[in-house]
Amino acid sequence: MPEKPKDKKTLRVKAYQEIKDRITYLDLKPGEKIFEKEIAESLGISRTPVREALLLLENEQLVECLPRLGYVVKRLTNPEITEYFSLRRTLEVFAVPLIIERITDEEIEALRANLREAEASVTEGDMRRIIRCETEFHQILYGSTKSKIFSRTISNLVDNFQLIRAIAMMAAGGRRESVSDHKCILEAIERRDGDELLRLMKEHIDRATEMYRASPAAAIL
Repeated sequence: MPEKPKDKKTLRVKAYQEIKDRITYLDLKPGEKIFEKEIAESLGISRTPVREALLLLENEQLVECLPRLGYVVKRLTNPEITEYFSLRRTLEVFAVPLIIERITDEEIEALRANLREAEASVTEGDMRRIIRCETEFHQILYGSTKSKIFSRTISNLVDNFQLIRAIAMMAAGGRRESVSDHKCILEAIERRDGDELLRLMKEHIDRATEMYRASPAAAIL
């Protein structure tokens, strides 16, 4: 029986999320080939929704199709990395006064809970959990701005930021450095100290840049 349109969409979303998770959690690393057949078999679906998912991920700049090789996880060049970190710095600097002014007690408590989980995951060496906590910490900060324009702008870059953060945390000391930075950022927010938060956010991004370039998982051309 032919697949219904709704079924096709569901399978495409399933394949999309599976491939995206493998990239985000570095099960598939930059430059690594993506085997459509293996993914299809692991999900119990045909290769068609996998190809459709790859087209979506190509549009998001997470994968690329190379001649005679097929789809691979996209490698980032030096100029691209510089631009991503510069954009992130600009956007997060813009967000600082909004965070200080608009963050709620509930969001501060969510940051505290996130930090407790992050510390536990570092101790346990749970890399997937560490990456998830790192991403969620920043998502809470972004949401606390209550700015629709900011949210729309940064939403187009979140996936790439998440992958870059994951790669940076593969550097020696990267995970503990990140948790330490987040702890200081949270303390500045609790004091509603905008100047200190601005300084810490800039330092956090600068340190992340260094960690990315030192990471064995980085694939800069």
